[in-house]
Parts: sequence; structure tokens; C-alpha cells
Amino acid sequence: MTADKLPLNKTGKILEIKTSPLKINLMELGFLPGKYITLHHQAPSGGPLAFQMEETLLALRKSEAELILVELI
Repeated sequence: MTADKLPLNKTGKILEIKTSPLKINLMELGFLPGKYITLHHQAPSGGPLAFQMEETLLALRKSEAELILVELI
């Protein structure tokens, strides 16, 4: 599943970042394989998604979150 499909307040382990021009940007933000992310908030109408990763809350567009493959834990 991709990060944009994570249920609210559920945690997933990042498996991979899909090949994209944004891959390096996401990895620089800390979205690395093996890390855990939790969907903290989702804006209505396909707006940004807020992910908790360790001590950081990061907002991504839905199109960016679709690039992150996760495994629900």
C-alpha cells in the first residue's frame, strides 16, 4: 500500500520510495526505508496529509504520499 492509503492514526513501515524526480527530496526529508510513519491528519477534498515520523510532523501532498510504499503494522 502507499502512504496516502494509510488509515488515520495507523502506523506503517516504509518499504520503498518509488522512482520519481521527488524521490531524493522525500529521502532528504527523512522518508527512508525502515522508518515508521503514522498518518496524523488528512485535510478534506484531497488536501495535504500530515505524517508523524519520530518527533517530526510533516505534511505531504497526496501525489507525494503515493510515492511512498508502506507496510501496515
